[in-house]
Amino acid sequence: MATIDAARAAKQPLRDALAAVEGIAGVGIAQRGGPEDWVLQVNVATIRARKDVPPAMEGVPVVVRVVGAVRAL
Repeated sequence: MATIDAARAAKQPLRDALAAVEGIAGVGIAQRGGPEDWVLQVNVATIRARKDVPPAMEGVPVVVRVVGAVRAL
């Protein structure tokens, strides 16, 4: 489990680590359970991009969600 402050601190390092990975649609913070259970969420366009996402960043768990291609409406 991680606090929201820990998740906020780990978000930018995760974005930096994934900057060159093709298929990353976004990186955010999500509440998984209670008030002290936050995770980093990585949205990917393809399931193939999942392999380059680490399971945790600075002690904060990372979850991956396949969302497909992101396009403007």
